[in-house]
Amino acid sequence: MGILSLIKPDIVLFVGDISDGNIRIIKKINLINIPTFVILGNHDRGKDSSGETLLKQIRVLQEKYCAWDLKIFNNQLNILSARPCSSGGGYFLSTEVKAVYGPISEQESVNKILKCSEKIVKDLPLIFMSHAGPSGLGSDSSSICGKDWKEPACDWGDRDLAVAISKIQKKRKIDLVIFGHMHNHLKRNKGFRKMFEIDKKGTAYLNSAIVPRYKKNEKGELAVNFSWVEFRGTKLTHISHRWYSELGEILEEEILF
Repeated sequence: MGILSLIKPDIVLFVGDISDGNIRIIKKINLINIPTFVILGNHDRGKDSSGETLLKQIRVLQEKYCAWDLKIFNNQLNILSARPCSSGGGYFLSTEVKAVYGPISEQESVNKILKCSEKIVKDLPLIFMSHAGPSGLGSDSSSICGKDWKEPACDWGDRDLAVAISKIQKKRKIDLVIFGHMHNHLKRNKGFRKMFEIDKKGTAYLNSAIVPRYKKNEKGELAVNFSWVEFRGTKLTHISHRWYSELGEILEEEILF
């Protein structure tokens, strides 16, 4: 995490699949001395039907933890979070999530998101963070949330997230929806996934699941990937996937917006 102190973002968002339930990794996140918010993914919940592994992570993260929640960062940014530990594919709650939160229905999940959205600060930008992206963004294997590991290809996004986005968009603009889960490298040597798009309402969608996140470049230098987003005032001005050296230098950058 030391590289973050070199590249100096104002805020760090983790969109899940961080720890495989390893509490030591989650504790390291608490050492980051930059404002940090975390939504956990399906690979974070642990294979623990009691939900205790998931609960331990939530307790460690405390105010950094995001799920069905709204955070107001420094009176500059609304950060709205969706259902935790999603594995995509419409709507599904794992036994671990049920153990912690109870048997929440799809409509109840939508309602929880919308309830949080009532507290959004009107004049600040809105980022929506989730682990899996919303449904409705394409059904091809290469779509931003498309199923690529088994035929037939289909839309593998979250329906509750899509419904909540649609309802909020009727009241105000959502500047950015950021998520992960669906890897950029497609299965069965089918190439690469589309990782960014903008809908008709002007909402940007960013898939940040660049896997693996570490690599060596042609010079043998170790590089680590981060998705980078910039706002100028209330306006979204830049989105890219960046590869940084261990010294915090940008080695590669794919500008998406």
